[in-house]
Amino acid sequence: MYYPYLRGKQFDLLALKELVKAERLKKTIVPVIEPVKQSKTLLQTLEVFRQKGQPFYLIDNPQAGDFLTETGLETLQELAQGHRAHIITANQGELHFSPEDLYIANSAQGLQVLPEAYRNGQFAAPFEMRILRQLIKAQGLILLQDPFTRLPRNSYYREYPDELFTRSHLTYEKQGFTGFGDFSLDSRIYYDQGYPDRDLCLHLVYPGDEQELRVHHFVSPEDPEDARLSQKEKFLQLIGEVDSWAKAGRLPETLGLGLLLKAYQEDRFPGMGVIRKGVIMHHLETMGMLLSD
Repeated sequence: MYYPYLRGKQFDLLALKELVKAERLKKTIVPVIEPVKQSKTLLQTLEVFRQKGQPFYLIDNPQAGDFLTETGLETLQELAQGHRAHIITANQGELHFSPEDLYIANSAQGLQVLPEAYRNGQFAAPFEMRILRQLIKAQGLILLQDPFTRLPRNSYYREYPDELFTRSHLTYEKQGFTGFGDFSLDSRIYYDQGYPDRDLCLHLVYPGDEQELRVHHFVSPEDPEDARLSQKEKFLQLIGEVDSWAKAGRLPETLGLGLLLKAYQEDRFPGMGVIRKGVIMHHLETMGMLLSD
């Protein structure tokens, strides 16, 4: 099972919603959503998940964002019923344990004060021995990793264009994990918003050898003469390389990739939000193919 960890931003939610409506999100993919924005999109996405019977978890105590109020947390308690995930913190108050819930362990300190019954539950945790030693009896242990290399500027990816993203789920099963997850081309560290960058970059996953998933960083061409190209011009140059990869069969056909290539065919810049949505859709669909194989 694959557990992508998403911060519940607008276009991440739209990516999930469209995939579920189109029945293109495998049941072996269980999104873990940490809601950071109160929006209609969040409510609509959760409703579509429930209608389609798509498994998911909603974190009822996010560590940042709009829900960090008494009213906001009460709202999440209601929304998360039957699909609750909870982040274990160092100053953890009283919990209502349920074996159906998912507990997220980011530090060993928070686990030390938990009753033994809680440690028998289902946990997602990083590969850190101080944490894993306390979760030996967990009924389900999900490896939550952070494989994406986040560089401070998009131009730096020209020197680091391709990398391993993850190996097959069989690798994690051999290590005793019941599932694995990651931050879906994002970072464990939460950023409320990005910063303007001179270069555009698309991070697209594709199948590698021996049941592995790699990520290629497509960066808009350098502009040494400072021609001040528009975002549209940079995008069209960038997506042209993506189109070449797709025609060569190096990228799998997905709804998300089709969304990006459609903009290229129509000679338009779709906007950064739509680009983000397309990349996430492509990522989740491709991961589903890896799990099916």
